[in-house]
Amino acid sequence: MMKYYSHYYLYLNTMTTRYNYYSSHYVALTNRKRMHPCLVSRLLGSGGAAVCKVFNVVRRGASSSTTTTETTKTTTSNGSIHPNLDIHRLLHLRCVGVFAHIDAGKTTVTERMLALAGIVNRAGSVDTGNTVTDYLPAERERGITIQSAAISFPWKWHNRSIVQHDVAVIQRSQSDRGHVTNHHPQNDEDDDDEVTIQLIDTPGHVDFSVEVNRSVAVLDGAVLVVDSVAGVQAQTETVWRAIARPSMKHGIKKQEEEQGQRQGQGQKDKSMESRTTRDFHGHEPLACLAFVNKMDKEGCNFGYALKTLRQRLPGANPVAIQIPIFQTETAAATGSGQRSVNGNGQTDMTLLVDHLMAVPPSDLTMTSVQSGKFVGIVDLIDMRAVVWPDVASSDVGDVEECIPNVYNLLPIKDANEMEDENVWVGSQQVREVALASRQDLVASLADLDETMEDCFLMERSPSADELRCALRKLTMDRKILPVMAGAALRGKGVEPLLDAIADLLPSPLHRQPPVLLDQGNSTKQRFIENTSKRPSKIKFGHPLHPSLLALAFKVIHMKNRGGSGDGRVVFVRIYSGKISTRDTIRVISSNMSGEQGVKPWTERVGGMLELAGGRFDNLKEAVCYSGGVCALIGLKNVSTGDTIVSDSLDSKGKKGRKEQGQIGADYEIVSGNKCLAGVGAPKPVLTVRIEAENGEQQAKLMDALNLLVKEDPSLKVKETESVTLLSGLGELHIEVVVDRLKREFGLSVWTGKPTVAYRETIFEAFETPGMVNFDRTVGTTRMQAQVHLRLEPLDESQSVEDCMILQEPIVVLSQHVKEYLGFHADVEERELGQRCEIAQAILLGCKGALKRGPISSNAISNVKCIVQEIHSEGGISSLKSLPGAIRAASSNILMSLLNENKPCCSVLEPNMSIEINVPADMVGTVLSDLTTRRGTVGDVVMAEENDASNKALIYGQVPLAEILGYANNLRSITNGEGVFSAEYKGHSACNQ
Repeated sequence: MMKYYSHYYLYLNTMTTRYNYYSSHYVALTNRKRMHPCLVSRLLGSGGAAVCKVFNVVRRGASSSTTTTETTKTTTSNGSIHPNLDIHRLLHLRCVGVFAHIDAGKTTVTERMLALAGIVNRAGSVDTGNTVTDYLPAERERGITIQSAAISFPWKWHNRSIVQHDVAVIQRSQSDRGHVTNHHPQNDEDDDDEVTIQLIDTPGHVDFSVEVNRSVAVLDGAVLVVDSVAGVQAQTETVWRAIARPSMKHGIKKQEEEQGQRQGQGQKDKSMESRTTRDFHGHEPLACLAFVNKMDKEGCNFGYALKTLRQRLPGANPVAIQIPIFQTETAAATGSGQRSVNGNGQTDMTLLVDHLMAVPPSDLTMTSVQSGKFVGIVDLIDMRAVVWPDVASSDVGDVEECIPNVYNLLPIKDANEMEDENVWVGSQQVREVALASRQDLVASLADLDETMEDCFLMERSPSADELRCALRKLTMDRKILPVMAGAALRGKGVEPLLDAIADLLPSPLHRQPPVLLDQGNSTKQRFIENTSKRPSKIKFGHPLHPSLLALAFKVIHMKNRGGSGDGRVVFVRIYSGKISTRDTIRVISSNMSGEQGVKPWTERVGGMLELAGGRFDNLKEAVCYSGGVCALIGLKNVSTGDTIVSDSLDSKGKKGRKEQGQIGADYEIVSGNKCLAGVGAPKPVLTVRIEAENGEQQAKLMDALNLLVKEDPSLKVKETESVTLLSGLGELHIEVVVDRLKREFGLSVWTGKPTVAYRETIFEAFETPGMVNFDRTVGTTRMQAQVHLRLEPLDESQSVEDCMILQEPIVVLSQHVKEYLGFHADVEERELGQRCEIAQAILLGCKGALKRGPISSNAISNVKCIVQEIHSEGGISSLKSLPGAIRAASSNILMSLLNENKPCCSVLEPNMSIEINVPADMVGTVLSDLTTRRGTVGDVVMAEENDASNKALIYGQVPLAEILGYANNLRSITNGEGVFSAEYKGHSACNQ
């Protein structure tokens, strides 16, 4: 009797059970494996109760022995995991995010992964609102992802050669440092076939891009989901920019990045060593996989999706490691695609394979399979055809009904191999196209990898292991973007995607430690440079370093769950060390604005919650180690972007010296206020007036808004005596906030008409005519000072007509002013503001004046203000006695300077990149409507002649103020067939 479940077979041979991966890569005994709950119930109903009973007894025994082993062998004197086994654990860890444009199917992909891993019995559906990661009521009602959600699950890892290679490299690297790293081979057979995937499902709508930013900052790898019909879309480009350049504000200058790249250039052939020994500490962009989803959709085109990846994603370099297989119309007509079961319990697809055709990546028309049905893929690495059965829609959620058949496309060499392999007996076209596509894959890698170059020049076909290792190295070096195909809603293609996550994406050990800031005792910040003459020390923030370093990348509030007064739950990524329940931690808030910083404080971890999408169960005596993501409760004042370190990380205290003694000479000793640079958030572009129903609820409204601002840094609230203004990233963003106020806080609010966030800037430099005197008497106090100011655009090469990303105005003091105040010319303004009251008064006065422009009283952006000279009749002593005088002088003189040069100023308005999908015969109508909205058309892509959808894509740019409520208007002029998406591009000069 045989059952085939998910990605492996289950054989019941008397009292012994074994799993076999669908591609016959790896076989393991089940007395070391986990049995799926729904599979247990099936076995109990089919005479397998005795097997389940024995299995559970063996499993409990194995589990207890593993715990004992870890307690006796894996802990050190300070309670951390032994480095040897910590390396093993980290190599089997993947922290991955799923990114996509809205409606590309990433939540469906995530749900399928959870079902295959045994986390849920059936895969949920976005349409029915029963998914794990979309747990908010608004998410399930709207069918979109609003908040990122994290969940962890195991997956079988079948390519043992990869982890063995990594262990060998790290052993050599550690031995070069003088460390003893004897890996425990007795644990390989138990653990090397399972990898833990920590998955974060992110929103695809542009209004919730802050969730993408903070997720990218803490991930090690990414999966980019692309629609097979539309290809790369507007938000796909946005998330790619986040993936290629993480939003964590590491403050790395361009020349420093280039220097770090040059330092790693000479070690290309030692990718693992280069990642673990390089001095450059930049938080790297993410290695990424692309998954072309919805291949079962009408009008799907794998080649077109691949083309858009190459053309619209800078530096992506997509390479297809799979090609799709379609069932031709002939098979459907003859009924050969219907399922039948052979004597072994497998789906009999002998007739089906005769009518299958593979489509190469170069085929952009897909005319040969235009009316066909997507049924599987060809794995170009192992040269196997994976064909999924065609099941009813009601059975798609059950992974046992969607078990693929795997066929070897290469000739069988011996009889033993024949027993384990299904030989391809179908169309010769599939084998021929697969061989040609594999040769194209090797050719595309030849310029990037020496092994592939040798194979290409010698006309030798590389082995599966050689090709897989080359793909892994190039993927982690971000030189290629492996592309796969599937249809997650139909249960096709997700198993190979999970295998690719384990095989090709990096572990925490493959990543650089994040950039650190040193705030010092006066909250001054500077970037920590590597001045150590001993590169053998493991840096603070490296996963093997025992000292705690973590980033609070997300905060939510849950009633009766958070442990603190407001129910705060803090999501944390641990870079090094470990964190446990009831630990006392030190919290450091990053200060990137240059204003007075908050001194570090200590808090106590009240507990941890299980990361399972929307289910947050309390974990007793929980511990989270380096590389992991956890949810902490009981923290009262931690906000998004705060750094968490051990309370003993203080060189002044006894605890700090004690911990430094335990760390030893192998690790970098840290002290002081070391912090991460925080998480970036986009600036709001839309503002509404918001009011409560009565005065009693107004106070509750402000409390609720303050909590939401803590959760969402892109949300801004401004309260005046007469009005409360709520600013966000778009109409949907504001709607979701209002909906949460009603659902979670019981507040009914009124909102006004949306207004866009205008700004002002200058497009020409100007300055005061020398020193300008300010002399005013307030009461009995005379305030007198002289100031010479100069204003210039922040980027003089950029025209005001171009779209510019908003940047806060910068105020700098000239060398003459610094010397006048008694400081060296190299001292930065941030430090001056902390050490000198006069400098702080000048900076605050200028920044205050730049908050109101001369044209429309909007804040001024992208401007550099230079304080050339200052003076006072009483000298510097009078300025020290009355700093308010120089502050008032700089503010008033700057406002007068702006009013005098109003013709050199301009109002900026937010502009959106827009992508409109409309029927081809309505393009003219839509273009005329865009023109009336002050829009500019960039490109119009008409459908191919053989494309049955007959759709056209319009790319353009339009002011945000002109497309408020545009969705209803577009549906009206296109008879309900037009859809659009928009993303913020920047601010440009307003013509009205």
